[in-house]
Amino acid sequence: MKSIPGTITPRNPRRSRRKKALRLSALALCAALLAPVCALASSVPTSVRVALISPSDLPMRPLEIMDRDMVSVLDLVYESVVELNDDRQPEMGLGLAESWEVSNNGQVWIFTLRQGVYFHDGREMKASDVAATMDAIAAIARDESREDNQKGLYCKLPDMISSWTAEDDYTLTVRTDRPYYGLLYIMTFPVLQAQSIYDDNPPGTGPYRMDYYAPGDTLYLSGNQNWWGGSIPYISEIKGIWYEDIDAALTAFEAEEVDIVMTRSTSALRYRGTISSRVNVYDYATRQLECLMMSNAKQLATLEMRQAVVYAIDKSRLITGVYQDMVTTTDTLESPASWLYNESTVRYEYNPQRAIELLEGLGWMDVNDDGYRFKRTESGDTVLNLRLAYYDEAGSTLRREAANEIATMLKAVGIQTTMTAYSFENAMKKLATNVRDYDLFLCAYNFDTPPDPSFILLSNGYGNSAGYRSDEMNALCQELRKAYEAETFREVWFDIQALAAQDLPFWPLYWRDGVVLTRYPYSSVRDIREYELLSSIEQVK
Repeated sequence: MKSIPGTITPRNPRRSRRKKALRLSALALCAALLAPVCALASSVPTSVRVALISPSDLPMRPLEIMDRDMVSVLDLVYESVVELNDDRQPEMGLGLAESWEVSNNGQVWIFTLRQGVYFHDGREMKASDVAATMDAIAAIARDESREDNQKGLYCKLPDMISSWTAEDDYTLTVRTDRPYYGLLYIMTFPVLQAQSIYDDNPPGTGPYRMDYYAPGDTLYLSGNQNWWGGSIPYISEIKGIWYEDIDAALTAFEAEEVDIVMTRSTSALRYRGTISSRVNVYDYATRQLECLMMSNAKQLATLEMRQAVVYAIDKSRLITGVYQDMVTTTDTLESPASWLYNESTVRYEYNPQRAIELLEGLGWMDVNDDGYRFKRTESGDTVLNLRLAYYDEAGSTLRREAANEIATMLKAVGIQTTMTAYSFENAMKKLATNVRDYDLFLCAYNFDTPPDPSFILLSNGYGNSAGYRSDEMNALCQELRKAYEAETFREVWFDIQALAAQDLPFWPLYWRDGVVLTRYPYSSVRDIREYELLSSIEQVK
């Protein structure tokens, strides 16, 4: 057996990712925010109030909940076998597993669990609890009576892991049919107690315990006196208060009825520029990648034509003008915050003159100097017109605004567009079909925890809406799915990003971001991530 290379055991394995060095959001406006969290004790109360915008009838069943706000709260109550560091890489010693080993060419993984970790009811956590939790996740995922949005965030577990066994109290053996480093990401589910897995509000092992929960009204968390990760949190009580929508939550924040608001709404950005040490703005990263999908057929069948479209679009104008900088730009299918991001891939900077050169090289000329491009054929002149589709999210017109901006930019180089708006449901049907009655589609993809783009790049991938076909890419995706060592996994990921940028089947635009408004600074992590928005709040001292 051997340990996986590329992971580092921290000097103090009892300190979680939440205990990394302080790096507050660059958007924070007060210089005092650059001080260590421990220096802020006098300004932070021992009880804070968090605004929640969640379903009013949400059962407290951690394995099934998918709501962003609630999962962030539960991240303080429940902990996982494996935890990701600030580079988004699984790291030994951060979670409930002290270490892991791999054998049988990546098909057997052995996790050594911590001793002396206790659930909130006083019972010690054992490997049998982890195995029972995995049993429950698999049962939920295989329950055909449930819709996909009722199967929880962890439903991919039985697809990637074939079996799991508690060998003794502190040893868990996990087997998989195919070796895959992404298995470590699958092990980030909340560990529950075996005898209370299907109960509402089961005990966890985290720095906070759930003392009270009234769906649609309030919840109370209190500091866990027996937390393995350290002393009782300075912030000893967290109160969650329900609000109907983000506007109501922001009104409550302004009235100082709540101390923390978590949102992806650009309405919260009015606090940027506020000169006040009482309002702090943290950026957080989501798993949603905005893309300009390009049908690799007809008008856009050639790489040169796809490149012309991309060179004609000023991405920075979309970021500042439409999304108000509430995104993280990217050139690949990976986040710049990740250890897997390949910063050496081809970049397509805004260059309308290059777009015009490519168009004219393909025979698209502005023969009448009227701003419209035609191609003369035996059957007559053909106008260059691209069908641009989009869909809006509920309560937002951002994608519509982005589509209008893109149409304006394309017009500037002589490309006409015919725009079509779809409902979300109809857009999903359009993107899923092989009959691509669009040329460009402004859309978004939500990525799972395991970093694997195969679903969008494989020739038969269910998310391959571009109709992209590449034997080389198929081989790379298959290689990624068989890589179980960290460095090999990373190398293949780099190759995938490089080839995708070279072939340009579609254009990754940016990762959607959100913001956390807080009256008191609390974050001591560099990479604040969706579903972990309150991470490190237990470290305020």
